[in-house]
Amino acid sequence: MGIPRLAAVALAAATAAASLATAAATAPALAQVVAIGSGSQGTWTYSASAAIAKIAGEAGVQMRVQPYAGTSTFVPLLNTGELDFGLTNHLEATLAIAGEVIYDGRKNPDIRAISVLAPLTVAIYVRADSPLRTVADLKGKRFPTEYTAQRIIHVTAAAVFANAGLGYEDVRPVPVPNIVRGADEFAAGNSDAFFFALGAAKVQETHAKVPTRLLGIDTAPAAMERMRRHVPVAYAMRIAPSPTQIGVTEPTDVMAYDYLALASAKLGDEIVYRVVKAMHDNPDGLAAAFAPLRGFVPGKMAKDLGGVMFHPGAIKFLQEKGQWSPRS
Repeated sequence: MGIPRLAAVALAAATAAASLATAAATAPALAQVVAIGSGSQGTWTYSASAAIAKIAGEAGVQMRVQPYAGTSTFVPLLNTGELDFGLTNHLEATLAIAGEVIYDGRKNPDIRAISVLAPLTVAIYVRADSPLRTVADLKGKRFPTEYTAQRIIHVTAAAVFANAGLGYEDVRPVPVPNIVRGADEFAAGNSDAFFFALGAAKVQETHAKVPTRLLGIDTAPAAMERMRRHVPVAYAMRIAPSPTQIGVTEPTDVMAYDYLALASAKLGDEIVYRVVKAMHDNPDGLAAAFAPLRGFVPGKMAKDLGGVMFHPGAIKFLQEKGQWSPRS
Protein backbone atom coordinates (compact mmCIF):
# COMPACT_ATOMS: atom_id res chain seq x y z
CA MET A 1 0.00 0.00 0.00
CA GLY A 2 1.57 3.33 -1.08
CA ILE A 3 2.05 6.37 1.08
CA PRO A 4 -0.85 8.32 -0.52
CA ARG A 5 -3.20 5.39 0.08
CA LEU A 6 -2.10 5.14 3.72
CA ALA A 7 -2.64 8.85 4.16
CA ALA A 8 -6.13 8.59 2.73
CA VAL A 9 -7.00 5.69 5.02
CA ALA A 10 -5.64 7.57 8.02
CA LEU A 11 -7.64 10.67 7.07
CA ALA A 12 -10.83 8.60 6.69
CA ALA A 13 -10.23 6.94 10.04
CA ALA A 14 -9.64 10.28 11.71
CA THR A 15 -12.80 11.71 10.14
CA ALA A 16 -14.84 8.69 11.29
CA ALA A 17 -13.44 8.96 14.79
CA ALA A 18 -14.34 12.64 14.94
CA SER A 19 -17.87 11.87 13.75
CA LEU A 20 -18.25 9.17 16.38
CA ALA A 21 -17.00 11.51 19.07
CA THR A 22 -19.51 14.17 18.01
CA ALA A 23 -22.33 11.61 17.99
CA ALA A 24 -21.30 10.35 21.41
CA ALA A 25 -21.32 13.86 22.76
CA THR A 26 -24.86 14.52 21.55
CA ALA A 27 -26.35 11.05 22.07
CA PRO A 28 -27.22 11.34 25.77
CA ALA A 29 -29.44 14.36 25.16
CA LEU A 30 -31.20 12.66 22.26
CA ALA A 31 -31.41 9.16 23.67
CA GLN A 32 -32.18 9.97 27.31
CA VAL A 33 -35.11 8.00 28.63
CA VAL A 34 -37.16 9.83 31.23
CA ALA A 35 -40.00 8.65 33.43
CA ILE A 36 -43.29 10.31 34.30
CA GLY A 37 -45.04 9.25 37.50
CA SER A 38 -48.77 8.61 37.56
CA GLY A 39 -51.49 6.90 39.52
CA SER A 40 -52.38 3.30 38.75
CA GLN A 41 -53.90 2.27 35.43
CA GLY A 42 -57.44 3.54 35.00
CA THR A 43 -56.82 6.82 36.83
CA TRP A 44 -56.95 10.29 35.29
CA THR A 45 -53.25 10.81 35.93
CA TYR A 46 -52.27 7.55 34.22
CA SER A 47 -54.20 8.39 31.05
CA ALA A 48 -52.95 11.99 31.02
CA SER A 49 -49.36 10.85 31.60
CA ALA A 50 -49.65 8.36 28.74
CA ALA A 51 -50.89 11.17 26.48
CA ILE A 52 -47.92 13.38 27.39
CA ALA A 53 -45.50 10.48 26.91
CA LYS A 54 -46.92 9.89 23.42
CA ILE A 55 -46.50 13.52 22.40
CA ALA A 56 -43.00 13.67 23.92
CA GLY A 57 -42.02 10.52 22.02
CA GLU A 58 -43.15 12.04 18.75
CA ALA A 59 -40.89 15.01 19.56
CA GLY A 60 -37.90 12.76 20.18
CA VAL A 61 -38.05 12.45 23.98
CA GLN A 62 -38.38 8.85 25.16
CA MET A 63 -40.75 8.96 28.11
CA ARG A 64 -42.14 5.97 29.97
CA VAL A 65 -45.12 6.06 32.30
CA GLN A 66 -44.35 4.79 35.78
CA PRO A 67 -47.56 4.02 37.72
CA TYR A 68 -47.71 4.19 41.51
CA ALA A 69 -50.43 3.55 44.07
CA GLY A 70 -51.09 7.29 44.32
CA THR A 71 -49.66 10.75 43.83
CA SER A 72 -48.45 11.08 47.41
CA THR A 73 -46.32 8.00 46.73
CA PHE A 74 -44.41 9.42 43.77
CA VAL A 75 -44.28 13.19 44.42
CA PRO A 76 -41.42 12.76 46.96
CA LEU A 77 -39.46 10.92 44.23
CA LEU A 78 -39.60 14.07 42.11
CA ASN A 79 -38.05 15.93 45.02
CA THR A 80 -35.12 13.51 45.27
CA GLY A 81 -34.62 13.28 41.51
CA GLU A 82 -35.44 9.57 41.40
CA LEU A 83 -38.32 10.48 39.08
CA ASP A 84 -38.18 13.02 36.25
CA PHE A 85 -41.76 14.14 35.65
CA GLY A 86 -45.15 13.70 37.30
CA LEU A 87 -48.69 15.01 37.44
CA THR A 88 -50.51 16.23 40.50
CA ASN A 89 -53.01 18.88 41.41
CA HIS A 90 -52.23 22.42 42.52
CA LEU A 91 -53.26 21.72 46.10
CA GLU A 92 -51.03 18.68 46.53
CA ALA A 93 -48.05 20.37 44.93
CA THR A 94 -48.41 23.24 47.43
CA LEU A 95 -48.75 20.87 50.39
CA ALA A 96 -45.82 18.74 49.23
CA ILE A 97 -43.44 21.68 48.97
CA ALA A 98 -44.42 23.04 52.38
CA GLY A 99 -44.59 19.59 54.01
CA GLU A 100 -48.10 20.26 55.27
CA VAL A 101 -51.20 18.16 56.01
CA ILE A 102 -50.74 14.83 54.19
CA TYR A 103 -46.94 15.29 54.07
CA ASP A 104 -46.60 15.49 57.85
CA GLY A 105 -43.71 17.95 57.93
CA ARG A 106 -41.75 16.19 55.15
CA LYS A 107 -40.94 19.12 52.85
CA ASN A 108 -40.33 18.58 49.13
CA PRO A 109 -38.68 21.83 47.98
CA ASP A 110 -37.26 20.44 44.73
CA ILE A 111 -40.42 19.93 42.70
CA ARG A 112 -41.18 22.40 39.92
CA ALA A 113 -44.14 23.14 37.71
CA ILE A 114 -43.65 22.96 33.95
CA SER A 115 -47.22 23.73 32.87
CA VAL A 116 -50.77 24.18 33.99
CA LEU A 117 -52.30 21.11 32.41
CA ALA A 118 -56.10 21.18 32.58
CA PRO A 119 -58.96 21.49 35.05
CA LEU A 120 -59.54 18.26 36.93
CA THR A 121 -63.22 17.73 37.64
CA VAL A 122 -64.22 15.33 40.41
CA ALA A 123 -67.48 14.03 41.79
CA ILE A 124 -69.16 11.36 43.86
CA TYR A 125 -70.87 8.61 41.87
CA VAL A 126 -73.82 6.45 42.91
CA ARG A 127 -75.83 3.76 41.13
CA ALA A 128 -77.97 5.13 38.29
CA ASP A 129 -81.07 3.70 39.98
CA SER A 130 -80.09 4.89 43.47
CA PRO A 131 -82.59 7.00 45.44
CA LEU A 132 -79.64 9.19 46.51
CA ARG A 133 -79.98 12.54 44.72
CA THR A 134 -77.56 14.84 46.56
CA VAL A 135 -74.28 14.50 48.45
CA ALA A 136 -76.19 15.24 51.66
CA ASP A 137 -78.16 12.02 51.05
CA LEU A 138 -74.98 10.02 51.72
CA LYS A 139 -75.39 10.51 55.47
CA GLY A 140 -75.29 7.06 57.08
CA LYS A 141 -74.30 5.35 53.82
CA ARG A 142 -71.17 3.30 53.06
CA PHE A 143 -68.35 5.29 51.48
CA PRO A 144 -64.61 4.72 50.73
CA THR A 145 -62.32 6.39 53.27
CA GLU A 146 -58.68 6.74 54.38
CA TYR A 147 -56.92 6.40 50.97
CA THR A 148 -53.68 5.39 52.69
CA ALA A 149 -51.62 5.32 49.47
CA GLN A 150 -53.28 8.38 47.96
CA ARG A 151 -53.86 10.67 50.90
CA ILE A 152 -54.70 13.74 48.86
CA ILE A 153 -57.99 12.03 47.91
CA HIS A 154 -58.95 11.97 51.58
CA VAL A 155 -58.68 15.78 51.49
CA THR A 156 -60.43 16.38 48.16
CA ALA A 157 -63.32 14.01 48.87
CA ALA A 158 -63.74 15.74 52.25
CA ALA A 159 -64.16 19.02 50.37
CA VAL A 160 -67.11 17.64 48.42
CA PHE A 161 -68.63 16.34 51.66
CA ALA A 162 -68.13 19.74 53.31
CA ASN A 163 -69.91 21.42 50.43
CA ALA A 164 -72.99 19.46 51.52
CA GLY A 165 -72.38 20.05 55.22
CA LEU A 166 -71.08 16.53 55.86
CA GLY A 167 -67.86 14.99 57.16
CA TYR A 168 -66.39 11.48 57.15
CA GLU A 169 -67.97 10.94 60.56
CA ASP A 170 -71.36 11.09 58.83
CA VAL A 171 -70.76 8.01 56.64
CA ARG A 172 -70.06 4.33 57.28
CA PRO A 173 -66.35 3.95 56.41
CA VAL A 174 -65.03 1.50 53.83
CA PRO A 175 -61.21 1.81 54.20
CA VAL A 176 -59.32 1.70 50.89
CA PRO A 177 -55.73 2.45 49.80
CA ASN A 178 -56.69 4.54 46.75
CA ILE A 179 -59.56 5.69 44.53
CA VAL A 180 -59.27 2.69 42.21
CA ARG A 181 -60.01 0.36 45.12
CA GLY A 182 -62.87 2.63 46.11
CA ALA A 183 -64.44 2.16 42.67
CA ASP A 184 -63.85 -1.60 42.95
CA GLU A 185 -65.62 -1.73 46.31
CA PHE A 186 -68.57 0.12 44.79
CA ALA A 187 -68.73 -2.25 41.81
CA ALA A 188 -68.59 -5.22 44.19
CA GLY A 189 -71.56 -3.86 46.16
CA ASN A 190 -69.52 -3.06 49.27
CA SER A 191 -70.01 0.71 49.05
CA ASP A 192 -72.98 2.92 48.19
CA ALA A 193 -70.91 5.50 46.31
CA PHE A 194 -67.36 6.29 45.19
CA PHE A 195 -65.26 9.37 44.43
CA PHE A 196 -63.42 9.77 41.12
CA ALA A 197 -62.31 12.16 38.39
CA LEU A 198 -64.67 12.68 35.50
CA GLY A 199 -63.51 11.14 32.24
CA ALA A 200 -61.22 8.57 33.86
CA ALA A 201 -61.06 5.10 32.32
CA LYS A 202 -61.91 3.52 35.68
CA VAL A 203 -65.23 5.39 35.72
CA GLN A 204 -66.09 3.95 32.31
CA GLU A 205 -65.06 0.47 33.47
CA THR A 206 -67.17 0.75 36.62
CA HIS A 207 -70.14 2.17 34.72
CA ALA A 208 -70.04 -0.85 32.39
CA LYS A 209 -70.44 -3.12 35.42
CA VAL A 210 -72.84 -0.95 37.44
CA PRO A 211 -74.55 1.97 35.63
CA THR A 212 -73.69 5.14 37.52
CA ARG A 213 -74.88 8.70 38.05
CA LEU A 214 -72.88 11.52 39.60
CA LEU A 215 -73.98 13.89 42.35
CA GLY A 216 -73.49 17.63 41.83
CA ILE A 217 -72.30 20.24 44.31
CA ASP A 218 -74.03 23.30 45.75
CA THR A 219 -72.71 26.57 44.30
CA ALA A 220 -74.22 28.79 47.00
CA PRO A 221 -71.51 31.04 48.53
CA ALA A 222 -71.67 29.38 51.97
CA ALA A 223 -71.35 25.90 50.45
CA MET A 224 -68.40 26.95 48.28
CA GLU A 225 -66.71 28.50 51.32
CA ARG A 226 -67.04 25.21 53.23
CA MET A 227 -65.53 23.35 50.26
CA ARG A 228 -62.58 25.75 49.97
CA ARG A 229 -61.66 25.26 53.61
CA HIS A 230 -60.34 21.87 52.47
CA VAL A 231 -59.27 22.77 48.92
CA PRO A 232 -58.60 26.54 48.74
CA VAL A 233 -57.85 26.36 44.98
CA ALA A 234 -61.15 24.67 44.12
CA TYR A 235 -63.87 26.18 41.96
CA ALA A 236 -67.18 25.04 40.45
CA MET A 237 -67.49 23.90 36.84
CA ARG A 238 -70.72 23.06 35.07
CA ILE A 239 -70.62 19.83 33.06
CA ALA A 240 -73.08 19.14 30.25
CA PRO A 241 -74.21 15.64 29.26
CA SER A 242 -72.12 14.08 26.49
CA PRO A 243 -71.01 10.60 25.37
CA THR A 244 -67.68 11.12 27.15
CA GLN A 245 -69.18 12.30 30.45
CA ILE A 246 -70.29 9.10 32.14
CA GLY A 247 -73.06 9.58 34.68
CA VAL A 248 -73.94 13.16 33.69
CA THR A 249 -77.66 13.10 32.92
CA GLU A 250 -78.25 16.87 33.03
CA PRO A 251 -76.10 20.02 33.34
CA THR A 252 -74.40 19.54 36.70
CA ASP A 253 -71.98 21.60 38.80
CA VAL A 254 -68.95 19.70 40.10
CA MET A 255 -65.76 20.57 41.97
CA ALA A 256 -62.74 21.45 39.83
CA TYR A 257 -59.14 22.42 40.45
CA ASP A 258 -56.09 22.78 38.22
CA TYR A 259 -53.84 19.86 37.48
CA LEU A 260 -50.17 20.57 36.92
CA ALA A 261 -47.37 18.92 35.01
CA LEU A 262 -44.29 18.81 37.25
CA ALA A 263 -40.61 18.02 36.95
CA SER A 264 -37.79 17.46 39.37
CA ALA A 265 -35.68 20.57 40.00
CA LYS A 266 -32.70 18.28 39.42
CA LEU A 267 -33.70 17.58 35.80
CA GLY A 268 -31.77 19.39 33.08
CA ASP A 269 -33.27 22.49 31.45
CA GLU A 270 -33.03 21.20 27.88
CA ILE A 271 -35.13 18.07 28.39
CA VAL A 272 -37.79 20.09 30.22
CA TYR A 273 -37.79 22.69 27.45
CA ARG A 274 -38.37 19.99 24.83
CA VAL A 275 -41.24 18.39 26.73
CA VAL A 276 -42.97 21.74 27.34
CA LYS A 277 -42.55 22.63 23.67
CA ALA A 278 -44.00 19.27 22.61
CA MET A 279 -47.07 19.87 24.77
CA HIS A 280 -47.51 23.43 23.55
CA ASP A 281 -47.19 22.49 19.89
CA ASN A 282 -49.57 19.54 19.90
CA PRO A 283 -52.74 20.18 21.95
CA ASP A 284 -54.82 18.22 19.45
CA GLY A 285 -52.60 15.19 19.93
CA LEU A 286 -52.99 15.42 23.70
CA ALA A 287 -56.79 15.66 23.40
CA ALA A 288 -56.90 12.77 20.94
CA ALA A 289 -54.93 10.58 23.35
CA PHE A 290 -57.05 11.54 26.39
CA ALA A 291 -60.30 13.46 25.93
CA PRO A 292 -60.21 15.43 29.24
CA LEU A 293 -57.04 17.11 27.97
CA ARG A 294 -59.26 19.13 25.68
CA GLY A 295 -59.07 21.49 28.65
CA PHE A 296 -55.34 22.05 28.00
CA VAL A 297 -54.83 25.56 26.57
CA PRO A 298 -51.36 26.18 25.05
CA GLY A 299 -51.71 29.91 25.62
CA LYS A 300 -52.37 29.44 29.35
CA MET A 301 -49.56 27.16 30.48
CA ALA A 302 -48.28 29.68 33.05
CA LYS A 303 -50.02 31.27 36.02
CA ASP A 304 -49.20 32.40 39.53
CA LEU A 305 -49.10 29.14 41.53
CA GLY A 306 -48.14 30.69 44.83
CA GLY A 307 -45.40 28.61 46.43
CA VAL A 308 -45.00 26.30 43.42
CA MET A 309 -42.10 27.57 41.30
CA PHE A 310 -41.62 26.84 37.60
CA HIS A 311 -38.65 24.90 36.23
CA PRO A 312 -36.06 27.09 34.41
CA GLY A 313 -36.44 24.96 31.28
CA ALA A 314 -40.15 25.68 31.22
CA ILE A 315 -39.59 29.38 31.95
CA LYS A 316 -37.26 29.64 28.96
CA PHE A 317 -39.91 28.29 26.59
CA LEU A 318 -42.75 30.30 28.13
CA GLN A 319 -40.68 33.49 27.83
CA GLU A 320 -40.19 32.77 24.14
CA LYS A 321 -43.96 32.49 23.75
CA GLY A 322 -44.65 35.69 25.69
CA GLN A 323 -46.45 33.84 28.49
CA TRP A 324 -44.03 34.55 31.31
CA SER A 325 -44.24 37.43 33.76
CA PRO A 326 -42.81 37.90 37.27
CA ARG A 327 -46.18 36.81 38.69
CA SER A 328 -46.42 33.65 36.58
